[in-house]
Amino acid sequence: MENYLQHHKLVLHDSKDSIRGRFIKSNATLPKGTEIITSQPLGTVALPQTLNESCNYCFRKQTSPPLQRCSQCKNAYFCDMACFKNAWLSYHQYVCKANTTSRDAEDDMDLEMLERVALNIARYRKRQKTNQQQQPNVVVGRGGDSSEESVKITMQAFFSLVGHDNLQQRHVKEKYTLLASEALKKPFIQQTGLKLDELVHYLNVFKSNNFAINDADMFAIGEGTFPIASLFNHSCRPNAVVMFEGALASIHAIEDIEPDTEITISYVDAAHSRSYRQKSLQEKYFFNCTCERCCTSDARPYLSLVDTLLGDEESDWDRAQQLLSQHQKNNAMNKSTRILQEIEDWDLLEMCKEYDRKSDGCPDPKKPLAIANYTHYFIQFFAPYLLTWNQPELHQQQVGLTLKTSLTDFDDPLPAFAKPAVQPTYDEIMKTAIDKMLSYPTDKDIIIPYRLDTLSVCSRLFYDEMAEGKWQNAVKLGMYVLIQYCLIYPPYHPMLAQHFLILAKACWNSIIQSELIQDNKRLEKVYERGVRRWIMSSKETVAIAFGKHGKLWRETLELEWIFLREQKLK
Repeated sequence: MENYLQHHKLVLHDSKDSIRGRFIKSNATLPKGTEIITSQPLGTVALPQTLNESCNYCFRKQTSPPLQRCSQCKNAYFCDMACFKNAWLSYHQYVCKANTTSRDAEDDMDLEMLERVALNIARYRKRQKTNQQQQPNVVVGRGGDSSEESVKITMQAFFSLVGHDNLQQRHVKEKYTLLASEALKKPFIQQTGLKLDELVHYLNVFKSNNFAINDADMFAIGEGTFPIASLFNHSCRPNAVVMFEGALASIHAIEDIEPDTEITISYVDAAHSRSYRQKSLQEKYFFNCTCERCCTSDARPYLSLVDTLLGDEESDWDRAQQLLSQHQKNNAMNKSTRILQEIEDWDLLEMCKEYDRKSDGCPDPKKPLAIANYTHYFIQFFAPYLLTWNQPELHQQQVGLTLKTSLTDFDDPLPAFAKPAVQPTYDEIMKTAIDKMLSYPTDKDIIIPYRLDTLSVCSRLFYDEMAEGKWQNAVKLGMYVLIQYCLIYPPYHPMLAQHFLILAKACWNSIIQSELIQDNKRLEKVYERGVRRWIMSSKETVAIAFGKHGKLWRETLELEWIFLREQKLK
């Protein structure tokens, strides 16, 4: 396993801490966008609600030809006969029957994962024993090419994972003991020779190490046990992310990683409050997060202020209380109505002219920030400068639009010439913006734009307005959400990259809708420049976060082509 990691310029260190365990550092420079390493699954399970949306073996989506349902059990779906045969040999032959259980869906998935992994462990141990008997003086396991993740490497990584057996809560231990006992009633699990305590331990390992398998749109479609990926530790401000190509996990760098730097991923969505993240991490992984966002960092102290801005979020108990109290329920409804009214009153064109990066537009520092002022003012700091602060070649030198066969740069002013002034580094841009946000007064009767509860409402309204074809409202909400994502996520995070593309589409649809309403009268250049900026931002971030071979990259290029074609026709 260590040789496999070394081949990929990684080193596994032991922290000597029983909770933190091991961690991975790079031993070379890894530029952003690098596929650091891949991780094969030891077991995968499709989510019940997405069974018919992707192949239950390789987890790839396809519409033509459609997925084929197993004719016997009518529960599993496969993309072709090859996947069906592989699934049959590995696991499906043992469970190919109508599902008559009435267990909780989560328990069903845990049991299925346990059975799949148990079968793979039994096969591996049987092969080890056979090889040892045939060649007693030879080290067992596939050797050779250290660039490939062999079965031995996957198993070695899995057996090294901790399940925090002694720290699990009593009700978890009881549930897992019942599930393991149920598995042992099945003949094909009995034949593995695995004992009850081993199976319970594996369930504990799953709880603390499994990953959600996401599709190209970042929606969860399954769960998987990925031992190599599980070696990476957590940070609420990660420098890498786990991406999926079907059932294969890969770790991608989302910022430049220098030698001797720990590589981290996020176990929970960073768009949660500090208290929510800490609670989730403690309950599932048994550690208190001390990353640079959760604790003040000497290198980047502004990161700890992000959660000061976001505030706390509603808990399940808070939502239950709202449902019980009609008065509180009305207040919750009123907030959504009030925000939507602010969006309706927001004059997008006038605000774009006021905050045009050339006029030094600034909200009154003595008044609380409204959503519109907040969005337009801070978008001047973040977009595109969080992407270009160290890439001056991405800025266009001449004024006006330059029609090309593709978009390769931004037409916004260089940072040194922008108004308000843009700081020269990412850290300084973020610190300046956060300090300014916190400098504005707040009022209990005013909706505070940077709070998590405001983001939650606006995110829902963003998709609602798109669904209803209210594209200009969607653009306003999308720009607001962008500001929040710039605070929460690193610049090349997949969530931010995906949002740039959605915002670009919303802006383009808004232009088309406006042109139809105005009988093809020429629109203000500011709208076209906005579309251009979001398409270019999407190209820059999607290429790094998702790569240039997937669905989102194709969608970005298609939108770029349509936009440039229309520009040439005008």
